[in-house]
Amino acid sequence: MPIPVPVGPSPVESIRLVERFTRPERGYAFTATSLPGHLIHLVVSGEVEQTCNGRRQRLGPGTAVWYHEDEWVEGRVLEAPWVYYSVNFAAPTLHPPDFAQRLLPGRSALARSFAALHAAWRQPPSWARDCRCQSHLLALIAGLEAHEANRPPASPVGKLWWDVEAWARQQIERTVTLDDLCRQSGRSPNTLARACREAVGLAPMKRLKQIRLSLARGLVLYSDLNMTEIALRVGYARVHEFSRDYRKAYGHPPTTERGAR
Repeated sequence: MPIPVPVGPSPVESIRLVERFTRPERGYAFTATSLPGHLIHLVVSGEVEQTCNGRRQRLGPGTAVWYHEDEWVEGRVLEAPWVYYSVNFAAPTLHPPDFAQRLLPGRSALARSFAALHAAWRQPPSWARDCRCQSHLLALIAGLEAHEANRPPASPVGKLWWDVEAWARQQIERTVTLDDLCRQSGRSPNTLARACREAVGLAPMKRLKQIRLSLARGLVLYSDLNMTEIALRVGYARVHEFSRDYRKAYGHPPTTERGAR
């Protein structure tokens, strides 16, 4: 008889949003950033053409797409109504697929898991409701892995970047340079640049700025820290530089988004 292996803790730290969206207009154009953490969409109907971090993607019924940590997306609806499920969750130890493998067609069977998660999410807050949401989300993530049995494993180059990024996130309150990343990883700038582009489609320092601003946006929207405190917490010594980069990334200065929350 095989010896049972203990089950480890859930990688999901919290679930922030579960929703079913409908965009009824053909030609509807959108520009957005995905939410901090992991964000998974499943298209139920309609068709969309979009660009994510410079890569063109076409999403039809049954297509799942996995975003990670505030990625820039713009596109338009080709066939309406465009209906899709969306779940946003925090799972710091869960690495997403490499960037080139984030688009997952043929996932129509996951609609049942999404619908069950959505129904549980809409229940009144309770411990039982939290357990159901966790259960359905874990089943959904496991379903994505099960459907990917024939997918080539993530490349060692892509995995290298996630290890480097995990270290960089622990240094979020100080300025981290490319030299720091190279010393920490023992790799050359060219190797790190290749790893980062394969994992997330960006250059290393652009990715680090995206991480800082993603965290800052959460603090702007959900905390009571003032802008100077937020700037220092995400590695900006000067609040005006923080405000400039924030406005460039999100279209509004942080004080405007704080006032509109």
